[in-house]
Amino acid sequence: MAGLRRLTYASPMYGYTLLGRVPSRLLGTPPEVVPGNAATGQAILAGYLNFAGLRHPISEPPAHGSDADEAWLSYYHGFAWLSDLRRVGTDAARESARNQIRQWIARNARWSALAWRPDILGERLAQWITHFGFYAANREPQFLDDLFGEISREARHLSRTAIRGSVGPRRIVALKGLVYCGVSLPDCDRWLHQGLKQLDAELIRQLQPDGGHASRNPSVQLCVFADLIALRETLAAAHISVPGWLSESIERMAPMLRALRHGDGGLALFNGGSAEDPAIIDWLLTRSNVKARTAASAPHSGFHRIASGRTTVIVDAGAPPPPSANRWSHAGTLSFEMSAGRERLIVNCGAAPARGSAWRHALRSTPAHSTVTVDDRNSTDIDPDGGYSKAPRHIASSRREIDGSIIIEASSEGYAELSGFMHRRLLMLAPDGGELQGEDRLAGGGAKSCTARFHLHPTVQATLIQGGHAVLLKPRRGKGWRFDAGEDIVSLEESVYFETPQTRRRSQQIVLTRPIGESGATLKWRLTRL
Repeated sequence: MAGLRRLTYASPMYGYTLLGRVPSRLLGTPPEVVPGNAATGQAILAGYLNFAGLRHPISEPPAHGSDADEAWLSYYHGFAWLSDLRRVGTDAARESARNQIRQWIARNARWSALAWRPDILGERLAQWITHFGFYAANREPQFLDDLFGEISREARHLSRTAIRGSVGPRRIVALKGLVYCGVSLPDCDRWLHQGLKQLDAELIRQLQPDGGHASRNPSVQLCVFADLIALRETLAAAHISVPGWLSESIERMAPMLRALRHGDGGLALFNGGSAEDPAIIDWLLTRSNVKARTAASAPHSGFHRIASGRTTVIVDAGAPPPPSANRWSHAGTLSFEMSAGRERLIVNCGAAPARGSAWRHALRSTPAHSTVTVDDRNSTDIDPDGGYSKAPRHIASSRREIDGSIIIEASSEGYAELSGFMHRRLLMLAPDGGELQGEDRLAGGGAKSCTARFHLHPTVQATLIQGGHAVLLKPRRGKGWRFDAGEDIVSLEESVYFETPQTRRRSQQIVLTRPIGESGATLKWRLTRL
C-alpha cells in the first residue's frame, strides 16, 4: 500500500489534486519558542549551513545518498535554520531567507520522498509560518503569491500523510505543522481540528505514564517537550482553548526531563541522545511553568536517578524501545552515567547519526556504554539497518534506601541465550555522595569472560595506581576521585566521546575483565571522592 501511494505522489497528475483556494494573508504567526544562533546565521549569509561540524554550501544541496546526506538534507529541507537568520535580524538576513525559500520552491515543485516526508514537511511549514513576520518585510507581491500557493499545496498533502508516512516522534513534528497551518491560514480550521485530534491519540501512544517518551532518548524527550510547549503557546496566542491533555502531557514530561540532567545542566547520553544546550533546557523548563520536582524513579521509562550531595548518577534500567519509537536505539542496558557537581566523570560514548552507518553501528553497541559485556557480545542484538534482531526478554529494577544510602538493583536477560545468563547490577550511593559502590554479578554458564567498562569524560585525567588495582581520576574542576577494583587488575584504554553529534573527542575508559567460571562471576568496584 505504501508503495502504491509513493507512485501516486510521484505522478505528474498528483500536483493537480493539491490545487485549491490560496490564502492572501496569515491570521497570525506562532511565537518563536527557542531563539536561533546569530553565528550560524552569519555563516548562512556567507553561503554555508553548519551541520554536524561541517560546512555545507547552502546553494548546492547534494542528492539523497548516504545516511549522512539524509541527516543533512533533513535539516536543510526543514528550514529550522531560519531562526538563525532571524537572530541576525538585518535586511541582508531577510533577503537571504526570502532567496532560500524562493529557490527551494523552484527546485521542489513536485513531490519527492525526502523533502516531502511528513515530519520534514511539517517542520518546514511550521518554520515558514513562524518566521513569516521576519522575512516577509519589504517583500515583493510575487514572492507572497508563490509562498502562499506553496504553503497551501504542502498543507493539503500533509493533511493526507501526517500519520501515514511517519512514526514515533516524527509524527508529532508532522502534526505540529498541520496544527500551525490550521491556526494561521484563513478558513482552515479543519486542519487544526484534525491535527489536535490525531496528536491527542499519538501522545497516548508515545508518552509513558511517568512522562518519559517511548524512544527512551533524552534528546527526543527534549524535542517533543519543546514541540508541545510551542503548540500550547501558539494556541494561547491565537485565543484558542488549550486542550487539557496537552497541558497534562507537558506537566508529565517536565519532571522526567529534569531527571535526565547532569550537574552541568545537560542531558545524559542514552539511546542516541546528546547533551544538548543547558541554556535551552533551562529556557524550556521555565516556559513550561511546571513546578513539579525532579523525578527520582521512572518505572515505565526504565530510568533511575540517584543524587546525594553534589553527585548525580543516572541509570538505564529499562528494556530497549520498540523500533517504531526509536529505530536507532542502543544496546546500553544497565549502563550508567555519573557527574560530580558540574563535572561529568562516567559517561556513555554518545551518538553521531550524521557520520554514517559505521559510526552509528559502533556507538549503538554495548562496549560504547558504561556497562558489562559478555564474550564481547552486545546485550541487545542490534540490526545495522535499524532496530534489533533480538532484545532482552526481561529487565527488572528496584530502588531502596538503607541508612541514607540509595541503592539501585537491576537485572537483565540480555545474554539469556548463553545458557540462561543473567546480568545483575547493584549501585549504592553514600548519603553525602562521596562514594559509589558497584557490584556486577554474571550468573549462568556457557560464557568465557565478562568485561565492565567505565567510559571517562574527556576532561577527566586518569592514572593507574597500586599496580593496576586502582585508578586516580582528576576532573577539570573540583575534587579528584579514586576507582578501586579490589583484587582485580584494570587497564586504561582509548575511547571516544560525542557530547554532540558534531563533536568527536578523544577520551579514556577503565576496563575490568574477569574469566567466568561454572557459577558465573562477580565484579566489585568502588568510586570514592578524595
